[in-house]
Amino acid sequence: MMEAAKDRFKKMKKSSKYLMYTGIIFLIISIPTFLDYNMFPTINSNIGPHQLSSWISFFFTFVGFILLIMAFGEEDL
Repeated sequence: MMEAAKDRFKKMKKSSKYLMYTGIIFLIISIPTFLDYNMFPTINSNIGPHQLSSWISFFFTFVGFILLIMAFGEEDL
């Protein structure tokens, strides 16, 4: 019984490490999309590259922080 609990704890710790790494990668990806909005083409005159870039950057930042919060929450167990 104790072995199963130890294995489950190791798997949770391993998955939280992957969540941390993935969250950090998402945050790193969001930096250039936030700083250089000319990297995306213009779809039409109403939706410019600055709007597309800011939404993509916001999405990556939001997902990155959520993953980090989840990972640190699992680490606190």
